[in-house]
Amino acid sequence: MRPPTALWAKFVPLPKVITAESLVLTFPEKRKWKTREPYKREKPVQDYVGDMAREANPLGSHIYFYTHITSKRVIYSLYQNLYNSKAMKQVTFMGKKSVPSALRKDHWTPFLTASFTNPSTGLKAFQHLRELRKMHETQWDIELKSKKMKERSKILQDQRGNSIADLAAICKRDVTGEEKVRVRWMNIYDAEYAREWPECVVHDVETQKGIRFHARRMGKFVPGEEGEKLKIEAAEGVQQIQEGAKAEGARIEPPEGVEGQKVESIPDVKAEAVPEPPKKSGFAFWR
Repeated sequence: MRPPTALWAKFVPLPKVITAESLVLTFPEKRKWKTREPYKREKPVQDYVGDMAREANPLGSHIYFYTHITSKRVIYSLYQNLYNSKAMKQVTFMGKKSVPSALRKDHWTPFLTASFTNPSTGLKAFQHLRELRKMHETQWDIELKSKKMKERSKILQDQRGNSIADLAAICKRDVTGEEKVRVRWMNIYDAEYAREWPECVVHDVETQKGIRFHARRMGKFVPGEEGEKLKIEAAEGVQQIQEGAKAEGARIEPPEGVEGQKVESIPDVKAEAVPEPPKKSGFAFWR
């Protein structure tokens, strides 16, 4: 039987010079395999939305608009998330299967967030928004009465455009003085539902990606930087217009030594006609 040390003979390299240290049994070092570092997903860079402390954002500072992904019904919320006990009070009966037993969070998505500098104005706007929606649901047009119940329910549940138009009208009526309102859109083209927006409204677009079922938490709105940017842009535009007016009124003087001389007319040069390429016939032989 071979000794156990002989099994390692093929793994141990032979020394160039035989010494006392080389006669000692040594084992080869184990190969270290390279390990991959775990993938670290970079966090998206979020823009600054204000102070998010609870003391700086009392109730009424923000109104979150949620819409149903299929029926386009709208629910207003003073909180970032939808609570079933409070949100179900805003869902009215409009026909068969129009009122669910409970809200499904995967069916409701945020599309708008309104931030007010004065919380009392925000609470008043929240009340008026619910009252106007109730009026849209109960006061119908004469044309809706002649339609079927299923089609009428589908038209009445589409509240997305009315809610945006109501917000613009409330901001124009209730927001007075130096108060401002920031409207942060998920899709800026939704602002076209309103006929006009007052000057107190500052429009903004949501930059964070991946918002699907919960609205992004907003901070205190301080209208300082937005107004300065608008003033700077307007001042630059006026200066450019004045420079253009001066350039139009300026007179082009001829160079020295050319005054009094007649300038010969430049003959018209006709461009050479480019021959059109021959058209290929659509007929071909099959091989």
